[in-house]
Amino acid sequence: MTTVREGFLLIESQAAALPDGPGFRRDAVTQARLGHPVVLFLIQDAVTLAVPGRSPELEAFIGAGGRVWVDDFSLAQRGLENTGLLPAAHRTDMGAVAEAVLDPAVKVVWH
Repeated sequence: MTTVREGFLLIESQAAALPDGPGFRRDAVTQARLGHPVVLFLIQDAVTLAVPGRSPELEAFIGAGGRVWVDDFSLAQRGLENTGLLPAAHRTDMGAVAEAVLDPAVKVVWH
């Protein structure tokens, strides 16, 4: 499902190479475990995290009930449009993200 009605939309643009990258994803896991509706949107270099085995934090996030969106354009720009992603990762475009960003019931955090 690619809609957000309430809760958090966390936008991750960085892959795991940066020291604070996993911290942002751990925060997403914590929010999901607390029962908050959370969508983590992977864009730019972060789309690589949706490849199976690439990010334990992302798999923990999904296990905690978080939802993952992956930007189609970023996948294509990195030659990953035909790469298998985690089963829970949903490919989407900026239209769904823009809708969520403009919704006053959704808290948006960009990393």
